[in-house]
Amino acid sequence: MSKLIKLVLLKIVRFFVLGTIFLTFFLDKIFFYNKGKIEKPIFIIGHLRSGTTFLHRFMCDNFMDLKGMMLIDMLLPAITTRKLLKPLVPLLKRMSLDKVYDPRIHETNFFLPETDDIAIHFRYAEGILSWVYFGSWQKYPSTTDLEQSIRNAAEKEKFIHYLRKIHENNMYQCSKRMVSKSFFGIFNIETILEVFPVAKIVVLLRDPLEAIPSLMSLEKSVQSNLYDFDRQDENTKARFFENLYAMSLFYYKHLDALFSNEKFKGKLQLVTYNELKNDFKCTMLRIMDYCELERHPDILHAIDMQDNKQSSFKTEHKYFLEDFSLSKKQILQDFDFIYSRF
Repeated sequence: MSKLIKLVLLKIVRFFVLGTIFLTFFLDKIFFYNKGKIEKPIFIIGHLRSGTTFLHRFMCDNFMDLKGMMLIDMLLPAITTRKLLKPLVPLLKRMSLDKVYDPRIHETNFFLPETDDIAIHFRYAEGILSWVYFGSWQKYPSTTDLEQSIRNAAEKEKFIHYLRKIHENNMYQCSKRMVSKSFFGIFNIETILEVFPVAKIVVLLRDPLEAIPSLMSLEKSVQSNLYDFDRQDENTKARFFENLYAMSLFYYKHLDALFSNEKFKGKLQLVTYNELKNDFKCTMLRIMDYCELERHPDILHAIDMQDNKQSSFKTEHKYFLEDFSLSKKQILQDFDFIYSRF
C-alpha cells in the first residue's frame, strides 16, 4: 500500500473518530449528568521509551483503586459511545494492532492502558506523539525553529482540560483514582498543577544512551509500517533521525529546567529507569508513599512477584547507536547536564 493511501486512510480514521467524539459528547450532555470525580490524580510523565508504559500498566493492573484509560477509551471517550459499543467488545478484543506497533517493542491493543498522547492526537492532531510521527520529517531553518515547533505541538492548556473531561468520563460510576501517562505532560506541568492542585506527578528518567536509540528503533518500525520508511532517500531518513535526536535533547533540557525551578520543588517525584529495573520493590514502595497509596497485602505480593522477574527479564527489542549514526561520546557530551545532575 502506498504512503499516500496510508496517509489518507489515517486521516479518514481520525476524522471518523473526531466526528464520533463531537456527536457523542453532545449526547452525553443530554443523557448523562453525573461524571466521575477526580481526586488526587496521578500523572506518570517521561520521555518516550523511559519505562512509562511499564509503570503505568503495572499500576493499572495491580492497584484496584487506580484507573487509567485504555486505547479504546481514548478513541471513543464519551459515555454514550461506551454504552452503544458494549456488544462489540468481544469483536474488538480479537482485533490486532501489530501491523502498526511491533509487539516485541510495544504491545498494543484496544484494551490495554495507553498513553494519553493518543487521545490528544486524535482530538487535536497535536502533542509530542503527533510531532514525532509528522513534525520529525520536516526541514527546520534552525534548532530554535525546531524547538519552537515542539513547544507549539506540546505546550497547550487545552490538552489538560480535555484530559480532565475524558478522565471524568472514564470515572463514571467509579470511585477510583485517575492515573494518567503521557509524554507531552512535561511541557504542561504548571497547567496540570493549576487544574489538579493536589496531583501527584511521577517523572521517569532514562539514560539518553538507552532512551534515544530505543525511541529511534521504535519509530523506524512504526514509520516502516505506515509510511514506507525504507523507501525514503538517505537524506530524508538522516534528517528524520537528526530531528528525533534534537527533540530528545530539548525534552531532557526542559526536564532538567523543571527540577532546577524552586517553584516545583517537592511537587515532582523523580524515578529513574534503572531504579525500576534493578530495585523495583524499593522504588515502587517509594512511589506508593509519594502517591499516598495503601500497602495492601495483594499489592505487596504483586510487587514481590514482579521484583523476582526483573533480574531475569531480557527484552527482545535490540538496537545499537551505530544504527542511527550516533556515538556514545556524542551523547555523553550533548547530555552532560543530565549526567551531572542525576
